Amino acid sequence: MAILPRTISFKNRILVAVLTLFIAGIWGLTARIIHVLQTDLERQVANQLSATADYVASDIDLKIQVRTGMLEEIMQSITPALMADPAGLNTYLEQHPISHLVFPYGIFIVNKEGTNIADFPHVAGRVGASISDRPYFQEAMNTGRSMITTPFVGRYLKQPVVAIVLPIKDASGAMMGVLICGLDISSQDLFGRLERIKLGKTGAFLVISLKEHIIISASDKKRIMQPVPVKGVDPVISKRLEHGFEDAAIVVTPRGEKRLTVARTIKAAGWMVIAGITTEEAFSPIVTLKREVYLASLLLTLTLAVALHFLLRRQLAPLGEAGAAMRRMTKGDAPFAPLPIRRQDEIGELMENFNQLAIGRSNAEQQIKFLAYHDTLTGLPNRLLAQDRFEQAAAHAGRTGTQVALLFLDLDHFKTINDSLGHASGDALLKEIAVRLGECVRDTDTCSRQGGDEFLIVLPELHDADTTAGVLLKIMEKLQAPFEFGGQELATTASIGIAIYPDDGENFDTLLKKADTAMYRAKEAGRSTYRFFDEQMNIEAVEHLSTRNGLRKALERDEFVLYYQPQVDLASGAVVGAEALIRWNHPKLGLVAPAKFISVAEDSGLIVPIGEWVMREACRQGMAWKKAGLPDIRIAVNLSAVQFKRGNLEQTIVNALQESGFDPACLELEITESLLIQNVENVLASIKRLKQLGVTLSIDDFGTGYSSLSYLKRFAVDKLKIDRSFVRDIATDPDDAAIVHAIIQMGRSLNLKIIAEGVEDEAMLERLRRFRCDEAQGYYFARPMPADEFARHLTGALAYQD
Repeated sequence: MAILPRTISFKNRILVAVLTLFIAGIWGLTARIIHVLQTDLERQVANQLSATADYVASDIDLKIQVRTGMLEEIMQSITPALMADPAGLNTYLEQHPISHLVFPYGIFIVNKEGTNIADFPHVAGRVGASISDRPYFQEAMNTGRSMITTPFVGRYLKQPVVAIVLPIKDASGAMMGVLICGLDISSQDLFGRLERIKLGKTGAFLVISLKEHIIISASDKKRIMQPVPVKGVDPVISKRLEHGFEDAAIVVTPRGEKRLTVARTIKAAGWMVIAGITTEEAFSPIVTLKREVYLASLLLTLTLAVALHFLLRRQLAPLGEAGAAMRRMTKGDAPFAPLPIRRQDEIGELMENFNQLAIGRSNAEQQIKFLAYHDTLTGLPNRLLAQDRFEQAAAHAGRTGTQVALLFLDLDHFKTINDSLGHASGDALLKEIAVRLGECVRDTDTCSRQGGDEFLIVLPELHDADTTAGVLLKIMEKLQAPFEFGGQELATTASIGIAIYPDDGENFDTLLKKADTAMYRAKEAGRSTYRFFDEQMNIEAVEHLSTRNGLRKALERDEFVLYYQPQVDLASGAVVGAEALIRWNHPKLGLVAPAKFISVAEDSGLIVPIGEWVMREACRQGMAWKKAGLPDIRIAVNLSAVQFKRGNLEQTIVNALQESGFDPACLELEITESLLIQNVENVLASIKRLKQLGVTLSIDDFGTGYSSLSYLKRFAVDKLKIDRSFVRDIATDPDDAAIVHAIIQMGRSLNLKIIAEGVEDEAMLERLRRFRCDEAQGYYFARPMPADEFARHLTGALAYQD
């Protein structure tokens, strides 16, 4: 290293040294940034290519799965009788909506001898032709499994096609034939996304069959149905065939061209999508980026050199003086205090900033103290401060013989506002509510925010509990007045619970718990009201807890039992079904009706394991009756909305059916109307999957909720159960009779079965028959009964019919 001449000043020596360090640092950092950016951009390009390949593979996979699922729906409806009736099969295919919309290139059905017996759309010469020599037909008949064929030129389409082949089996599993649809792989139907997506000038897609090593689709349509290049010619295909390679990689083609390539498997068909683009095109933005980063680094170096030279020309004495003072303050040797500013330059600005920091630190200490006892959103006291104020008020009340009221306020339906208008609107509403609550109380009162949409109010120096009435009415009126946000009016109400010191308790936690209990009583009373705590609430809370604990033990001790109430066909008088109704065989209380414990089970979430037990037991009992020689009857099981939200309902039903062997067609699931309007899309998806199991769907207590015809249509309902509140006075109340008649007519127009519950006398039954109701249940026919008694009842009913 060369020694600088002595003639260079100390300031310039510092400048040269600092510049050297900065230049080394800047260019070292530049090299690192370029390396990181290049690596990141290369990864992003690879990820984008992978995402594109994933998108194409997923799109093709989904199209195949959807078509296979639709074909399975058609296949499951084909019976031996329909297979024996080619004309009926043709009619069925013509009338099936899926045939028209999804399979424009044709569906045809082949019997087990290999002869086409039905097709749609009808193609001259196809019906009666034989495909027994086709390998895919032979494989489907031999294995009994669904498959997608090797590409071939369609005999009638004269285009490259693949076929989806599904075996058609009878109830015993014996092969009756196959259901086949052809997909034109040269059209936009299957590979439309692949054809429309462009990968730059040098990019290309390729879809191959791994099993047969045949190209199914490619950017170059001349390659369709051509063999895959032999091992070693295409490195990506070779890696995929040998090692299951799917990650992005740079490979060298036989022509010496470097390409970034990605492979993705299409699981539904056993095919593979390969996407590739030359590295020169893929990474061209990186070259430009590197050039721009180098230029920016050069400009930064020059700028720093000029800035350092200017800075060192300034007098450094004030800076050193200020630095010493700052060190004394930060070490605690001197208190934080503003420094005198003698210069209006960078040093002066630095000292001014230090002064702001010193002032800010003092303000921050005050703010921290404030935040420790206040809510950050509304500025109201938090629970800690409310508790401290309450304890002070309670101590004063003990000396003066007065009372203190603790109000627990919870907004009604606040979650709906948050979900519909967003949390920003919800926060603005909470701030406005805090302001209005402050207008309702005295200066000596404390209004605090507990958290979320909950508020606490401490009212000290009360002569009796009635003194709170004025404050409560003022709060209710203030909150009921509309709020305006961005030109939109919002209305809200609150439920309030009140506990009084010392009558209801002598410490904050006890009174808070009791005020909370009273608030929930206000919620149960219809919301937008208030309730004082009383001892009966405590008794009910203890009973609720006892019931909850008892339910847990009941599950462990197998104390539940199912009763069954017959469901009767009104036209024939035959018992066609039974509703499974749970009872709790309590060791001390005896048989407990569900009305006593179902609500507790739903609140605690125990309805999920209880519902699983009911489903398993109902299916087991249905299979036991069948093994005992009784005829097949439908068993209806009630489902709770909690099971849809918290439980694995679909798997529960599948397990119950598989374990018992019970016929899904004999299982009826009863849901309430209100469930249909809660989280519609998720519930709809669940119900569609349940319907695919073969079970039937019934709407319980119909007429008491908010169902619409669109919901009944979308949810593919099979049956409506008219609520007993309408049936009870059907013979004496014209309004109830009109409602029941309208429900029956509506149900029949929608091809739905109608069942009425709560039938208790001959007059009700006669009126239902006149309205052409399908089924009924109630005490007139039989009360709910144990399984053995129901079996005897069913046997007696069969003997009576004979």
